[in-house]
Amino acid sequence: MGCELPIPYEYGEHTADISIIAYGCTLEEAFRNAALGVADLTYYVSRVEPREYVDVDVEGDDLEQLLFNWIDEVIYLFDGRKFAYGNYFRELTIIGNGPYRLKASIGGEHYDINKHGYRGLIVKAMTYNMMEIARTNNYWRIRFVVDV
Repeated sequence: MGCELPIPYEYGEHTADISIIAYGCTLEEAFRNAALGVADLTYYVSRVEPREYVDVDVEGDDLEQLLFNWIDEVIYLFDGRKFAYGNYFRELTIIGNGPYRLKASIGGEHYDINKHGYRGLIVKAMTYNMMEIARTNNYWRIRFVVDV
């Protein structure tokens, strides 16, 4: 049976922060869409070109910690390195069964407000608030909250 996603990601309401709900036919796809949902809060992901690739390698004792460390790392790519990433993944693999390891190679370029735009929000931090990672029907659903 094939996998049909409702949408790659969406945003939910939360008192002072933003809730992101990401979907994927595989766990890796859900993690990828979670990262894209974070970036799309700040700039237009569709305007990014893969001029360079950055390797990411994070670990977690469980899937929740892995998600936290993954999103924390992609927040740092933008905040600390001004690297705007898009939907360009040469690799994104999750290995292990607790502890877990995620390895990815993400394409993007140096952030340019004139090219990538600014959507009005800067993601400051990842949180464990309302975090859920579950397989529903035939796809994965990830929900988490970021501090903006």
